[in-house]
Amino acid sequence: PSHVLCVPQLNEMIRSPAEGQFWQVDHIQPVYSGGGQCSLENLQTLCTACHRERTAKQAKERSQLKRRSLATKYSCDITRFLVKK
Repeated sequence: PSHVLCVPQLNEMIRSPAEGQFWQVDHIQPVYSGGGQCSLENLQTLCTACHRERTAKQAKERSQLKRRSLATKYSCDITRFLVKK
């Protein structure tokens, strides 16, 4: 992760620090891939910048999985093209 925050974000953190600006709790195994359990074994602490990057990456992965799933669902079933006699 690049750990990049813009200057206004950094200034806000310095001037008025608040909960959630520095650290985030995140699932190690993402919820969308079966990691919905909230036990301590499946939780990790990430800096806010890392969490943002990881969330964006996971959103892209979920979108790709969904597109592949839909493509497979509609492209593999050829029975709808067969004429029953």
